[in-house]
Amino acid sequence: SGRRNNRKVNEIEAIHIASLVCAMVESPAYKDKTIGVISLLGTEQSYEVDRLLQAHLSPVEYERRQIQCGTSPQFQGDERDIILLSVVDSANEVGGPVRLVSEDGRNDMYRKRYNVAASRAKDQMWVVHSLNPDIDLKPDDIRLRLIKHAQNPDTSAADAKLLHAESPFEEEVMNYLLNKGYQVVPQ
Repeated sequence: SGRRNNRKVNEIEAIHIASLVCAMVESPAYKDKTIGVISLLGTEQSYEVDRLLQAHLSPVEYERRQIQCGTSPQFQGDERDIILLSVVDSANEVGGPVRLVSEDGRNDMYRKRYNVAASRAKDQMWVVHSLNPDIDLKPDDIRLRLIKHAQNPDTSAADAKLLHAESPFEEEVMNYLLNKGYQVVPQ
């Protein structure tokens, strides 16, 4: 389990992601697959993963796989076959849930960034995190939904749809309809 440092880098997650990408490049199952890495908390993490990948992959392979490491806004309108998401955050040393946002009302901004990040993969999405979702995150935290969806995508189809809700009102309506047994398509 990694820990985020003051530079907004979770070194353990960065190493884990770089190791996964290097293993994918070597695996026949990922032959010719394009790969993207998205940091869900600032650019520093994506820079660190990119540094590790450039140190361990040949420039030819790096280019052939169209490897891109960045933040959610940098992937707007762009897709890769495989996307690895780095949550970056780690548990509070003092205990209790990790806050996603300050009290300045930026929830919608984070929701949109997570929606973009979660929709950039054509084939596979990997979520790499250092959190215990059962105790480190509040029930309404979008990161909790993202992690639970990655852990069990078949049973959390409703949660996956809720990730694409663009407002609390839309989320509330979708929850109501899903609980009534309706199938819902966001937007």
